[in-house]
Amino acid sequence: MRFISRKIIKTLLTCALSERQIELLKKELFNIRNRTSDRAIRREIKPKIYKTCHDFTTKHENILQDASKKIIDFLKQRKVPGTDFDYLYSAKTKQPTLYASAYACMTLSLLDRLNSMPANKKFAWSQHFDSFQNEADGLFYDPVLDSELFMKADWWGKRHLALHMISAYTDLGEKPRYPFYFLEEYYDHSHIKNWLDRVDWPSVISHDNDIDNKIMNIGCLLQYQRDTWNDVQAGNAVTYLHQYLLEKINPETGMWGVYNPKDPNQCSRMVQFAYHLLSLFFYDHVQISNANKIVNLVLSTQNELGGFGVMLNSSACEDIDSIDILIRLSPLVPDCKVEIENALRKAIPWILCNQVDDGGFVFRLNEPFVFGHPEMASNRNQGAMLPTWFRTLSLSYLMNYLAFPNKFIVTRCPGYEF
Repeated sequence: MRFISRKIIKTLLTCALSERQIELLKKELFNIRNRTSDRAIRREIKPKIYKTCHDFTTKHENILQDASKKIIDFLKQRKVPGTDFDYLYSAKTKQPTLYASAYACMTLSLLDRLNSMPANKKFAWSQHFDSFQNEADGLFYDPVLDSELFMKADWWGKRHLALHMISAYTDLGEKPRYPFYFLEEYYDHSHIKNWLDRVDWPSVISHDNDIDNKIMNIGCLLQYQRDTWNDVQAGNAVTYLHQYLLEKINPETGMWGVYNPKDPNQCSRMVQFAYHLLSLFFYDHVQISNANKIVNLVLSTQNELGGFGVMLNSSACEDIDSIDILIRLSPLVPDCKVEIENALRKAIPWILCNQVDDGGFVFRLNEPFVFGHPEMASNRNQGAMLPTWFRTLSLSYLMNYLAFPNKFIVTRCPGYEF
């Protein structure tokens, strides 16, 4: 089967086949695409990685300055002419979105470009954000992105956007106009329990089950509600959520779910799932058990090019998920210090090689990507706002942890940046 060509498989899929046969053919077609992608990445990117690795040892400050300048140029290209705070997601898109404006704000903050911005302009940017906030629930609604998916999803959508917005507000030294009233149903601990009891925790929780993103969105917004508005009930809900999730950890892995660590795809999913939940614990300095087990499994997700994905063109999400966990658990596992540092050093050239010709970063090299909506899409090897922010954040964490001289600024806020 593994020698059947892509063309033959596509032809067979048009024939009368059983569901099992169709599923096997689709799986083989997916595997062929992955192998083809990996060969292309090795051929095109491996030489660049070797060169970047060599140059970075002696010219890291110049390389970082050059990367930062290209990012700034990319953001300028995405800014809508004649406006102050409207940004396009990529060169492919036509309408500005709130997501894109938030990503621009957060990326400029990481590059220490907001500190020199006049206070009145930063306040005006926060007012621009305020114009999208709904007083009734506190969430942000962008008419450009209005869709059923925006309302229901958590890997993208209204709750996911809100978690980004709190970082953007924090970077500006401001807060939203209204609290997050939609969170009040989670003040009832029995509501949290009933919600999370529906999850089959001792199982392989697939990407189709968006529960990990939802837990992060709800939990981290509760932390922000607690800290920003001194909301005691929100704080109590966070404490209950900590306790509940700690009880669901699989002691065999230190993470959640029952995955096969020897299966690269399952191990990768387990780490990504854990990243979304661990943020709640890391931000509040809640002790995590089995740090050694977690670190060793996360280390195993690194591929030969330095990224942290099964495919060689690992995504911006896969990379930062593993990088973040390794850095935050490092103090708890002194015996793994050398392995962690080596893995993180190996990741730097890979992250830098995801910066493309327009100065932005890609979600995955050699692949187009649609992030929830056509106005948040990018072509093959075309920079986009999400990966530009996320990979800049990865670089900032790497540079700070490895003590390379740098000018990155990370503001403390629940969720992604602290």
